[in-house]
Amino acid sequence: MSNVLTGQSSPALLRRTQLFPGESLASLLERLTLLNYYSSSRILSRICRDRLESPASQDDLAFPKWVETFLQLADLTHVSPEELYAASDHRFAPFLTLPQQQPVEIPWIGSTSKAILIPSLTQKRIRSPSAAQYCPRCLKSAAYHRLSWVPVASTICLEHGCLLTSHCHRCHRPISIQEITRHRCRDCLADLSAADAVSVEGDELGILSQRAIQSWLVREYVTELPGLPSQHPAVLYCFLEYLSRRLLNHKKDWSSLPAPLDGLNTLVIPSVYWSQSLTPDGVFHLLKAAFTGVTSWPNGLFQFLDAYCGTPPLNDEQRLHSFQRDWFQPAWKNSNFEFLQQGYVNYLLARKLPIPVSLAEKYQHVEWFIEQTGLWSEEQTAQTLGVSAQKLHQSLSYGSMAACRWPRSRERVPLFERDKVLALKHKWTLGWSVSEASSWLGLHKQDVIELVKRGMLFVVHKPEANETHWVLSRQSVECFFEKVVARLELFQGNRRDLACLEEAASETACLGMDPVTLLLGVIDGYLPAFKRDPEVQSLGYTCFLRNSAWHLPDLCYARLGWVSGYLFAQEKGFSHRLVFEWMESGLLKPERVFGHTRYFVRQDLEELATKTSFSATPNQSLSIL
Repeated sequence: MSNVLTGQSSPALLRRTQLFPGESLASLLERLTLLNYYSSSRILSRICRDRLESPASQDDLAFPKWVETFLQLADLTHVSPEELYAASDHRFAPFLTLPQQQPVEIPWIGSTSKAILIPSLTQKRIRSPSAAQYCPRCLKSAAYHRLSWVPVASTICLEHGCLLTSHCHRCHRPISIQEITRHRCRDCLADLSAADAVSVEGDELGILSQRAIQSWLVREYVTELPGLPSQHPAVLYCFLEYLSRRLLNHKKDWSSLPAPLDGLNTLVIPSVYWSQSLTPDGVFHLLKAAFTGVTSWPNGLFQFLDAYCGTPPLNDEQRLHSFQRDWFQPAWKNSNFEFLQQGYVNYLLARKLPIPVSLAEKYQHVEWFIEQTGLWSEEQTAQTLGVSAQKLHQSLSYGSMAACRWPRSRERVPLFERDKVLALKHKWTLGWSVSEASSWLGLHKQDVIELVKRGMLFVVHKPEANETHWVLSRQSVECFFEKVVARLELFQGNRRDLACLEEAASETACLGMDPVTLLLGVIDGYLPAFKRDPEVQSLGYTCFLRNSAWHLPDLCYARLGWVSGYLFAQEKGFSHRLVFEWMESGLLKPERVFGHTRYFVRQDLEELATKTSFSATPNQSLSIL
């Protein structure tokens, strides 16, 4: 427990100092070490460690992770904990934490908390105390290390308009924060403030990029920078960092790429990795090049992609593959970077490049994507056309709805072109063509025409001299479908015992049956029919018992008062030969003949049967009384 919390007094330092403007915590500790004539800053650490309880006793004074450490430092230095936190590297935690990421926080004084940096955030983004950078002109005016020099992305001094330096100008060895506070190289004792400051005056784009980045570092938004996307600074910097890494991966193409990559060369960039091995000069030019993809949004992104994405000549599919592989990896699919995907889609549309299918499927329900691309999901299309999703899916392979389908969409996730869907909706307000009615009912076109002839479907427009197609009432088509479905019972037995509509019609075609006749019999209720599934998508799935299919014609013709001679003779118990004799003698005329099967008016047969004298032998010829 700290002395601040226990009330115990602490041995005072011999000399103290306040934080200088913009000074880093590590710099303050190094200056306290010099002021108190300690041989090393480790003595300060030992003083704090002796007064801290585990695990805070293992904390790093220059990078504290426990509130107790901040309190002990405040007690020793008489600098408030708030000032110490603001001077630490943790100051950049909000800048490096994406909005939807849960920040790592430590309990703070009272009931508050403070965000801290973790290794995944500091790695390759924060310079270590042993690999620092500085501005020679700033160092000449005051020998201490500035917090603004800590981030790798901070590469110039905005006050003096010059590049920061990370190596001794004499021996070219990397320098540390300790050496900066003493303004001398530890090896060659060169005065670090005497290093030449490389001016960036005149590089408007480079200065602009650094003004933006350094304003994001401390969450001070630069309002006079126009054309930037309205996004969280962490998102924008992560975007720049990503573009920079992609540029490094294409280092072999730099000689053929346009400005602002002119300042880059293999001497400036010793490594293809985004890390502290990059010099401030290299990071400056790299971020400047990446910054062109952010300015004048989204036109800057368009120009960036035109200039840096793929070596021409490439066809559309090759360019698209290059974008997906090299620039828009899965990491950009989270919601933080939706603005980037939106800009990417705009670019593809502007350059008339195909929309990636995976991207279309991901954003098919997102309003901005729908508005930009005009692609509708299956659900939205079905709702607009006033049909069920199942019906829509059933008609994907043919008919007018199939013509509305986006050609690149996959079968399991169909997408539709909005303009074609709206045009189809307008057309449907006038009625349906025979093809569309056929698609909806799941019947052949000739069956639809037969339904029209029998008065079950209504024609709202007949073709004139220069026209070739009927227009049918959509309502009559839908009504007929529902009438059939309402009569179907769900079959509970073995599906092998069922014959579908086409099978039943085929088996009974020799007796004058066709699909339309069978369906009308189902509607009228004298033909028992079944459905195999609770949802019926097509009248073609209207089913009949297979072993009873031959009885369907008899049931149909019975409605007309007809009966086959064979069935009538069977009912009366005499030979069907008698019926043939009646017909041969001219006493009886069939109403319908199908091969050897003849249908007669039942009443005529009944009258003849009552007048017939039957002999004792059933198979003998009978005579009229």
